[in-house]
Amino acid sequence: MSTPVRMFTMAGLLAAVLVPSAPAWGDVFGPIALVSQSPAQQVDYAHDPAVSADGRYVAFDGSFGGVTGVWRRDLRTGEIAAVAGTDAELPSISANGQFISFTTTARLSPLDQNKGPDVYVRNIASPPGEEGAFELASAVTVEGSTKGLAYGYASEPTDNRRTFEEEHYGSLAGGRSALSADGRTVVFVTSAASDLTDPQTPAEPITPPLQVVVRNLDTAETRLISTQLGSSDEPVSTQEGTEVYGAVFTGQPGKAPAFSEPPAYGRYAAGPPLAASISADGSTVAWMGVNVQQQATLLPAEARSPAYTEPLWRRIAPGSETPTERVTGGSDPLDPACIASGESSIGNSPPPSDPCQGPFSTPEGSLPSGIWAGGGDGNFVPRLSADGYTVAFIARAQLASLGEGFGIGPDGPSDLYVVNMRNGHTRMDALRQLTRLASGNETDVATTAAILDFGISPDGSQLAFSTRRTRFVLGSPSYVTAAAAQAGMGELFQVDLADDTLTRVTSGYEGGGGEHPHPTQAPGTDPYTEGDGALSPSFSADGRELVFASTASNLAFGDGNTPSAPGSNFDGSDAFVVQRAVFGENVAPQIVSPAPAGPALTPAWRLSATARSLRNGEVQLQVRAPGPGLLRARARSAVRVRANRTARRARNGRAAAAAAVRPSERAKSGVATRTVASRSARARGGLLTLTLELAKPFRALARVRGGLSSTVQLSFASPGHPSLRTSVEVTFARAKKRAHRASAGARSDRGGVAQ
Repeated sequence: MSTPVRMFTMAGLLAAVLVPSAPAWGDVFGPIALVSQSPAQQVDYAHDPAVSADGRYVAFDGSFGGVTGVWRRDLRTGEIAAVAGTDAELPSISANGQFISFTTTARLSPLDQNKGPDVYVRNIASPPGEEGAFELASAVTVEGSTKGLAYGYASEPTDNRRTFEEEHYGSLAGGRSALSADGRTVVFVTSAASDLTDPQTPAEPITPPLQVVVRNLDTAETRLISTQLGSSDEPVSTQEGTEVYGAVFTGQPGKAPAFSEPPAYGRYAAGPPLAASISADGSTVAWMGVNVQQQATLLPAEARSPAYTEPLWRRIAPGSETPTERVTGGSDPLDPACIASGESSIGNSPPPSDPCQGPFSTPEGSLPSGIWAGGGDGNFVPRLSADGYTVAFIARAQLASLGEGFGIGPDGPSDLYVVNMRNGHTRMDALRQLTRLASGNETDVATTAAILDFGISPDGSQLAFSTRRTRFVLGSPSYVTAAAAQAGMGELFQVDLADDTLTRVTSGYEGGGGEHPHPTQAPGTDPYTEGDGALSPSFSADGRELVFASTASNLAFGDGNTPSAPGSNFDGSDAFVVQRAVFGENVAPQIVSPAPAGPALTPAWRLSATARSLRNGEVQLQVRAPGPGLLRARARSAVRVRANRTARRARNGRAAAAAAVRPSERAKSGVATRTVASRSARARGGLLTLTLELAKPFRALARVRGGLSSTVQLSFASPGHPSLRTSVEVTFARAKKRAHRASAGARSDRGGVAQ
């Protein structure tokens, strides 16, 4: 069985997400504009908006003029065009807005031979009646021809259960994240057994439900992505009693959610979704997985329930394909430190220092919930940057670094994280937390409200999320917006990773938070419910346009689909767009005044020097010369000499010799001043370093107690300038090899200046 291999580098182990050290400032957003309207009228309601990469088009599902379906708004002209009708919903849009994917039970292609939901891609350039206007994405190719997927249902053909399943289970694609930028690659999830892996026998679908599938519309290739580790075509599935766990978490353990049209009346909320994400370049797929032990590498003896959840990630582009990998989790078997330890399992209570511990605390002996506990509140589908290497996700599990007893529990409120999936990072290093609970009081909405929905910009530098939380306690990213006085409906927030800031985006056009009519409540009572407010954030390619949905009625002036009576069930949701202001560099003008009148200023013509004794018996000079010229240094010292020996050496034409005199010879000796060291060098002007070493006959004097005192005379000559001279007192002293204390005179710093 093959396992994924991660290459680790020292740079990768140091940091996963680089955070600039520059001072933080908050991003500025312009006024919020209403998207879900034409020049003539406003829609009845709008959900699930997605913006094209060029920022011109927004696709959304909802009701316009009493007709439900998926629509596309041209932000430049204001035109709203129908994409697909009836129960079509959850659109994703291509970079230029030409292609839009969605899910519907309508049979828009003759290849579609079932009653259940299927995934389509609409080409807006072709009128609805033309061939190619609707392409069936939930399809396979058999013997060169394309056929729609066939699904398996309950064994009894006449019972009510089979009828229900036929109309509510099939294939589903997520909103905002199911379509590549070119609009030709689609990722979807099957919610029923299908003939995906055995299309020759559609009467007996054998591929288990809850699989991740990618369809290339140009090559007519349908590919199973959620395969078992070590296999290229074996789907992922485990049955426990009546519950069947596939590859994808559904929000309901072992059960796929039934597809249904979003209600025009009642509560509009995100989740539980059944979807996967594909990167804009089509290279990468991510999903919230179960049966993790079948799909990705765990420790050899690591015990995880099929219901255990973690976000999973896979590269599918030719040339860079990988097996399925874990984005984050309760263990990290690919960490080099874990591999070196030889550990086979983290057990029930791993210590904080365990090298195999992953970022999150999910002990093997605890509840099998993993990163995302049971329950469907919030859109928990991981989101990808355009290149697929940056993954955003929300998690309910607490971080292992916080220790035991912190937080509310594995099924408590969620927080937002981002991960760098490039090689070289351990799972600990790759993870960055963007929000954190501000208290342990689950009833305090302001401090512990869940993250309901989120999105990531194509370049991975920005994230947007919606929550009713008002307090953000992390110092990075810095919360730069004044906190609301009390929690209300869900607001939209933006994280700028480049600026390292967190900014609130939504506010009423008259100030304050989002609102809509509601029944009268007692003072201090929150009239809004979880999921009421902003949802479905989506960025354009340059990150300047941010599109979202909201049930608030005070974000844009003229919002007219608000219920007329407080307490009405009509959600009044609309699609909105807000632009992030981008300012050019504001360079201050620089003015240099002219030189003052009068004689030209010339630098002072002077020579200065300092000296430092070195432990090896040499002296180092730091000389500052005023310009180019010749620098000479000569050290002169008074030393004892023997007259007869000096005279004899002089007669022989040798240099005058000097030496230390033994006590028995002092009577025959005298004292004379000798040059004990000299050096010359060419100076260019500025600081110059010269090192003086005693001449050989005098080197022994550096070892005597106190060393050899000397006066260094320096001279500097430069054509056209007067010669300069200065002197500095020094000591030549060599430290004793076995001395524990610094020798006397080991260092001397003195200076002289001549001008």
